Amino acid sequence: MKFFKTLIFTILTLALILISVFFQINRTVKTEVPTGFVRLEDGVFKIDNNTFFPLMLNYIVEYRNPNGHFTVSPAKVYEDATRYETNSKEEILHQLRGHFQLIKELGFNTMRICFDRIAQDERGHYYYQADDQKYYIDDDYPAITKGLEEMLTLAEDAGLRVMLLIKAPMDNELKRFTAHLFEAMQDNKTLFAYDIANEPLYFDDNPKRTKHQAYQIVRGWQRLKQHYAPHQLFTIGFAEPIEVFEWDPSILPVDFLAFHTYHPLRVPNEIYWYSTYVGKPWMLGETALPADNDSISYEQQRQFMRDVYRYVRDCGGIGMGWWEFQEVPDCHFEAQYTGLLNHEGITRTREGGYEIIGTVKPAAAEIAHFADYKPQPKWRAANYFNMMGYQNYLIRGKVVDQHGEPIEGAVVRGWNEYWNVGLNTFTDNLGNFTLYSNDQCVHFEISACGMSKLKFNDHSIRYRPANGYNPSEPLPDRELEYHQISYQPFLRYAADSTDHNIFDFNDSLLHRYRLEGEMKTCKLSKMRF
Repeated sequence: MKFFKTLIFTILTLALILISVFFQINRTVKTEVPTGFVRLEDGVFKIDNNTFFPLMLNYIVEYRNPNGHFTVSPAKVYEDATRYETNSKEEILHQLRGHFQLIKELGFNTMRICFDRIAQDERGHYYYQADDQKYYIDDDYPAITKGLEEMLTLAEDAGLRVMLLIKAPMDNELKRFTAHLFEAMQDNKTLFAYDIANEPLYFDDNPKRTKHQAYQIVRGWQRLKQHYAPHQLFTIGFAEPIEVFEWDPSILPVDFLAFHTYHPLRVPNEIYWYSTYVGKPWMLGETALPADNDSISYEQQRQFMRDVYRYVRDCGGIGMGWWEFQEVPDCHFEAQYTGLLNHEGITRTREGGYEIIGTVKPAAAEIAHFADYKPQPKWRAANYFNMMGYQNYLIRGKVVDQHGEPIEGAVVRGWNEYWNVGLNTFTDNLGNFTLYSNDQCVHFEISACGMSKLKFNDHSIRYRPANGYNPSEPLPDRELEYHQISYQPFLRYAADSTDHNIFDFNDSLLHRYRLEGEMKTCKLSKMRF
């Protein structure tokens, strides 16, 4: 009997040793990254033994077909927005070299190339439109990947890394193409990361997507990338915190987050939320302040560039991206004027003597000073619980877990009756929230990282007058949506002042309301993945 006990103990011990060795080998293979690739280590990007902080400029490309060759081209709206300046492959690549050289000279070390602009034919098949030629992703992927590789070589020559935005592989045809792309580029050290889905809040056509479904989709993308391109990283470009309702960033198996945020009243608060509650390495993938040097001056854009970089560093971000290379005419204000080049005059690069139509805005000069900044302790903007400064209604409420414990950082979303105005707030450390609005909210969604979601209508909230409001008086600005709200009236100082932070808002303007009411306590439960 003693012999059998000793034998069983020995077998179990050997089994445990073998299991330990197996997992240690797998762990070593999985984490070993060849020299020259960007990797994540201890929550920061590294290249070999050096820390890498991506200073990234978003750059839109189109596709051309000179002499039957698929060629990646600058967007038509860059430089002379009315025409393509180039007609041959050599001219196209020369123009790209000039743009990339300027981007490097401005101080950027990375570009996010928007390679996701593809179409579908009447049969549902995907293609890249290159002049008058359709390049189908199922059949023409060798030509497409060759054209991409040529562009990446130019980026490498300029000393730039690339994050590549691709079309989200939501169906089999896109998955096949994505696998071909991963495999073709798996040894390319310039391409440091894939952005596999741009703003799922907007691209996902399934309005009833659950968190579990989103997790399984991204898990499939992770496996695909790990199989075909194990040494490159991947992310998703998150649009805003309300994506936690379906595409919960805290549970999705991405290597790092690259979220997007715009409008000075929202930017510091969304950065604060992602950096505090998601629990993953993160960088700012897109941000900007549009500036036409009229309603918003170039000086304000420069301040925004300075202060958003500093806030990213204060909150522990590992990279920052600006939208975009050059202004885009004939669209809404925010998209038209965010570019760092306008379309006036000529800019010449210091090296190579490239001439580019457009003048660099002063905001770009701030990049040279980034390295001098010493991060400060993390802080929270004054408008965190009333981002847009609404002043008519206030709903108070609380969010708890299944044990009745308060949930900090839950996202609370409200819409008015007609769904044309929506707004967000967050819970504090006691699980309490204050939802300010200009119109009465009746539709709600509530969730938190790793937690279930509530979606409901509530017409039962009873409001009472507050702060001397006379109910017979009409409520102003009931349909005011955030795009229509300027950040300038909320500043403590003149908008063009050079000595203040652009996120320094007047606290006294953020706690005003005419009607107040309470919502019943909301309960969320922990989810398993």
